Amino acid sequence: MDRNDTQLVADYLNGDETALGFLVDRYIKDVYRFAQQLTNDAGAAEDVTQESFVKAWKHIRSYRQGSNFKTWIFTITRNTAIDWLRKQKEIALSSFENVEGQNMLLETIADTNPLPDELLVRAENTAHVVFLLEQLDSKYRDVLTLRYSSNMTFEEIGEVLRRPLHTIKSQHRRALVMLRRLLEAEPA
Repeated sequence: MDRNDTQLVADYLNGDETALGFLVDRYIKDVYRFAQQLTNDAGAAEDVTQESFVKAWKHIRSYRQGSNFKTWIFTITRNTAIDWLRKQKEIALSSFENVEGQNMLLETIADTNPLPDELLVRAENTAHVVFLLEQLDSKYRDVLTLRYSSNMTFEEIGEVLRRPLHTIKSQHRRALVMLRRLLEAEPA
């Protein structure tokens, strides 16, 4: 018998300890992938994923029966990733300036822009898509990630991101247009 999410939550709350394990198994890969997209750090994504499931376990009694468990766990993941990102502090590049105001670090950083032949190679693989997504504002990137990496509906995305359905659809269209422009702007 294949139990749906609502039934698994109910079974867990009624004492079936294995039911929560089924939910974790069902969503762990998608949650990790989403956390990695949000943090852009594999190690952080592991931590965020683990913390998200711990939070879900601690607050499972606050889960509203009949609501979508997938959007609930993705909302927890998003909030956990945002908390992680807020804790990160970037080193101010100005702290590397000497008394004359020269920044030797900035002057010695190599040009990291890819060469045209590297861009062509990247266009043929998934890494290039990730590169393009990183150039988008996070509100657009999040919509595309949830839609295509996690196979969520627009309604589910709206619940996770706490935005109206029409906003999600509009941001999805705009994001696709932006990606197309980025692709067209690349050297041939």
